[in-house]
Amino acid sequence: MTEWPRAEASAEFNLLHPSSSPVEADDAADLMGRDPMLAPAGHPALVCPITAAISSHCERAHAHSLRWAIEQGLVEPRERKFERLGEARFAYLAARCYPWVSADELDLAADWIMFLFFYDDMCDRQAATDPDYLEKLIIREDRLIAVAQSCGVEPGDTPLEHALADILARFAARASDLWLRRIGAHVRQYIEGVRWERILRAQSRVPSLATYSRLRLLVSAVFPCFDFSAIYIDPRRTDFVSNVYVQQLEVMANNYICWVNDIYGLFKEIAEGTTSNLVIVLSHERKLGWNLALDQAIEMCNAELKAFFELQEQLQLLGNPDCQAYVKALAAWMRGNLDWYAETRRYKHNGPTGLAACWSEWTSWSAD
Repeated sequence: MTEWPRAEASAEFNLLHPSSSPVEADDAADLMGRDPMLAPAGHPALVCPITAAISSHCERAHAHSLRWAIEQGLVEPRERKFERLGEARFAYLAARCYPWVSADELDLAADWIMFLFFYDDMCDRQAATDPDYLEKLIIREDRLIAVAQSCGVEPGDTPLEHALADILARFAARASDLWLRRIGAHVRQYIEGVRWERILRAQSRVPSLATYSRLRLLVSAVFPCFDFSAIYIDPRRTDFVSNVYVQQLEVMANNYICWVNDIYGLFKEIAEGTTSNLVIVLSHERKLGWNLALDQAIEMCNAELKAFFELQEQLQLLGNPDCQAYVKALAAWMRGNLDWYAETRRYKHNGPTGLAACWSEWTSWSAD
């Protein structure tokens, strides 16, 4: 049975009220009512001058991804749970982040994002802190890593492994072995990052900003999402994503996406006991109340986006059209992810009836 050692250093940190900087009730209430895109007096606002776009195949992808989830056995089309899955509108995130791809390409990307949220929510459930559940979860993650390396399933695999194998087989049909190895490595890094995050949560430890900055890039699953953007540009060559400028732009885009997610998902993650959230990290490390921590998180987002634009301009001087197309795709992800928060209900469900309740336990996949 797997048990994680608990750390004492951060045990006193209260996610509802940081012990180092007590938060008044009205401070928390004001925070819940804040729109990060608007600037209350004395506070910054998120800025994103990237032009918004959405695929004309959006509705088709939405219907497709819901059918796909049923076909893969991830959820059953009954009761309120399936309705919540539709309300999350995961395909709309794909449509905003891959606005220029074909209908079939968008279907694949939408299924990939659907898979990620199934896995993410299964890991975030409070049941994941139960020792027996954790043991099963680790076994399943080992199988997911194996599937990511070979695209193969085995007898006894759950619908999640079958779903990943289906996605990667369709990915492999479009892309070279180089791309398949790259996305397989990114999936492994993502799952290993989730395990790292889980250890911190089990220890009640809020990571330092330095640790968070490395961990968050892994657990976002953004790097494998970028792989889909890249194969839609050129499914055979990988040289344009190996450019040193492009690699730094990937990190900047990932940071921006992660930090926006942390800002909008703050209360969901507080409820789940997640500590690797930028606002929580800043509050803990710098002894800030929630509103000041949120201000600093927003300022970091804006600064990262500015740095992205500056490096993008320098990259344009090199004149590589594939690099420039890929960087445009990174920008679409930054804007699309931000816009998606206005239409999803994923972060509007709280407690045991939240969206995570759509998914069943590893050992019982039928919906209740």
